[in-house]
Amino acid sequence: MHLSLKALVSGLLTQASLSISAAIPREQGQSLSGSLRISSNSPLVLAYTTPQPHKSNWIGLYHASGGGPEAGVKDQDALKWAYTPEESGSVQLSVQGLSSGLYKAYFLARDGYAWLSEPVYVSDGRDMAGKMTLDSTTPLKIKYETAKPAARNWLGLYYAAGGGPDNDKFNKPSIRWAYAPGPAGSVEFDKNGLGKGQFKVYFLADDGYAELAAPIQLDLGSTGRYSGSISADYSRTPLNIKYTTSRPSDQNWIGLYYFEQGGPVSEVKDQPSLTWEWARGPVGEVTLSVANLGPGKYRAFFLANGGYKWLSEPINVQVRSEGAFAFMVKSLTTKNARVGEAFEASVGNLVTQPGQEGNTFEIIGSEGWATISSSGVITGTPGPGSTDTTLHVQAKDKAGTTTLLSARIPVKAAASPLVQSLVVMSFNLWYGGTRVRNYHEKQVRFLASQNVDIVGLQESTGGHGTRLARALGWFSWQGQDVSIISRYPISQVLPATSVSGAVRITLDRRSKSDVIFWNAHLGYDPYGPYDFCFDKMSQDQVLQREAQSGRTRQIEEITRRMQHDLGDADNVPVFLVGDFNAPSHLDWTSATRNQHCDIGHVPWPTSEAPTNAGLVDSFRVAHPDPVAVPGITWSPVYLSNNGRPEPLDRIDFAYHKGKKLIVRDSQALLVGNPRPEPHHQDNEWTSDHRAVLTAYSLSG
Repeated sequence: MHLSLKALVSGLLTQASLSISAAIPREQGQSLSGSLRISSNSPLVLAYTTPQPHKSNWIGLYHASGGGPEAGVKDQDALKWAYTPEESGSVQLSVQGLSSGLYKAYFLARDGYAWLSEPVYVSDGRDMAGKMTLDSTTPLKIKYETAKPAARNWLGLYYAAGGGPDNDKFNKPSIRWAYAPGPAGSVEFDKNGLGKGQFKVYFLADDGYAELAAPIQLDLGSTGRYSGSISADYSRTPLNIKYTTSRPSDQNWIGLYYFEQGGPVSEVKDQPSLTWEWARGPVGEVTLSVANLGPGKYRAFFLANGGYKWLSEPINVQVRSEGAFAFMVKSLTTKNARVGEAFEASVGNLVTQPGQEGNTFEIIGSEGWATISSSGVITGTPGPGSTDTTLHVQAKDKAGTTTLLSARIPVKAAASPLVQSLVVMSFNLWYGGTRVRNYHEKQVRFLASQNVDIVGLQESTGGHGTRLARALGWFSWQGQDVSIISRYPISQVLPATSVSGAVRITLDRRSKSDVIFWNAHLGYDPYGPYDFCFDKMSQDQVLQREAQSGRTRQIEEITRRMQHDLGDADNVPVFLVGDFNAPSHLDWTSATRNQHCDIGHVPWPTSEAPTNAGLVDSFRVAHPDPVAVPGITWSPVYLSNNGRPEPLDRIDFAYHKGKKLIVRDSQALLVGNPRPEPHHQDNEWTSDHRAVLTAYSLSG
């Protein structure tokens, strides 16, 4: 515990000159029962009080740069110490033999390391030209004074466990910082993304590290049973996380997850992290790549030894867009409302900086039956006689920048079914869309413009389905590759296969109107059109390789799993959408041989299996002639294959079954005029496939 100076009496004299820093303040509600202060600088006398007196209570002096019992446990031996047995009193500590520098005194219980008060800083009498005090913790505001004002004097926030410039030299980057240019004033640190724990504030000169005042220590909440703390540093991009722990390991790591779901909230794995980095050492920082993430709120977890045990409480962090604050879309149609029933829809994540502190939303003009919360949630109940309603929504950020959205709410009569038309889509995102710049906003614009109700997404690994549903204010199910997003509630997740997902979606609770929606992404290699067009294989060879690709087995397993639902499809309509990575037997016919390398009819298993199961290809209902309307979905950007023309084909589908469904239209669509790869990065269209969209009338 102590040095071998155990017999040292508490009244040692000193001739050295020392000065006290400000007391180390603590978050309101977290204060300890005792107190510690400097009553004399020369000699150094420390005054104390405690309601828990004991003959073995003691005060220890440590280097401010480390060694003290920051977590209430021993790190290093005290440099100097003395017993403090009374309820109140003072002790004098010798500083003989100590070098110049900054020190820290702790008031500790019963020959142990539990704090009885906040520690205080002690400096060696250098000419400190200023001082700091804590003004408040919420907001986190620090007052300062200095006799040496300069335009680039600054305050920096660091972990108390280390990283600060205790020897007037750079150690580690600050967690937060702000200029403090005048002779007196205050700075306010953003607490968004700041974790709990012990911190230190330094007042530093002229963009350097010479101290203008002794630092102060802040307690911003107990870390509880956890050994560390993490904080987001928004001054560094793309996303910088500072950390500290008393349990360092080369296998400790920091992972980022969606705010709403996916993280190890019970200290067990739920979903894979969106991005992560190792966090080695007791104090440090990591930079997380957010290139594949949309703007918005996320949660960062500090986890132990390659597993999921927490090293700190998680923090909420903001991934920010580089663009100006604005709605990503100018207009939007929500899900349907109905007279006499409560309605709710969210537009809060449709701005480029969603979830940012200070964002507010309001309706401009007549509000009618609908209101909007400051966070962007539209609520209300349409009254008798209400018809389709358009709201003019204004969003404003903390800086006062405003942006407008026209939100149309279709309102159905009280006696009417809530949903009488349904638009579904299959959309391969192409690595989530990440091959194209600003893909998040482009995808949101596309989906909002199509007035679609349910979308099956492929290549959404990494939570891209969740990302898009959050932006649109929709419901979602996210799998490893495929995902499903819906305007209407997902009421059940159904057993599916390794390459598919399936959910039940409730369109209208009152009439118990549900649909079953399947989404699949079948294996891609080998690819049948290449076998025919490039390698001139026979049909028998190609169909054998179809089986080798896994697609035949995959689609047979899917349709087998669907049998029960298909048998009840006249009551609960069933959909199957997806990227099947193979053409259709409805397209490869004798009439289309000129479009397909002079090959006539081919019984592609991936289209025959759903057809034999009773499913209907909606695109061919709307466009029965494959010569007139080929419906090409592969590929708008891959036009050349090693100097050969890429075989273009329809490999993305929207199937259905159920007498309640009537196909109104079906399209293979994209937006903009995409340039072929490798010049695709600035395309408005973010995929290498066309999407398939089918509009249905829904009866019954």
